[in-house]
Amino acid sequence: MKARWIIIVISAAVFFGGNLFTSLRDPWFQNLQRPDWLTFEFLIPFIWTLIWICLTISAILVWEKSSKPPHPWLLMGMYVAIALLTSAYSPIVVELRSLIGGLIVGGLATILVYILAFLVKPISQTASWLFLPYALWGPIGTYLTWVLIQLNPGAVS
Repeated sequence: MKARWIIIVISAAVFFGGNLFTSLRDPWFQNLQRPDWLTFEFLIPFIWTLIWICLTISAILVWEKSSKPPHPWLLMGMYVAIALLTSAYSPIVVELRSLIGGLIVGGLATILVYILAFLVKPISQTASWLFLPYALWGPIGTYLTWVLIQLNPGAVS
């Protein structure tokens, strides 16, 4: 099996795996007070789908451009770390009811995105640019989680 298909399968498994274990329709989560400016919440699943597609393509480009030994295992590990942290956000927030935990994993994933975008730039500028959606959305999502903590002090753990 070609490496690109392995990357796609792993990416899809992590993306859908995190979403299979958690329903954002959970009554606790749905009843959280939200900021008035959050008028685009219905777009968030589409934003994350775009981000995930971009990161998957980025990983494929980095792998294929670095096909000579040694393969970029450390970089692939960072892609996986970003994917796992991102996928852990919803289960941590909804299942564990921990907005602070969500803030931490969301913030860590965003920081790793900036680092990895910088590290892959010499390998593929296109792969680096594919981090842009996450680099733009990550701070917004992290800030939104911080606002949820401020608006829902009784729900914080």
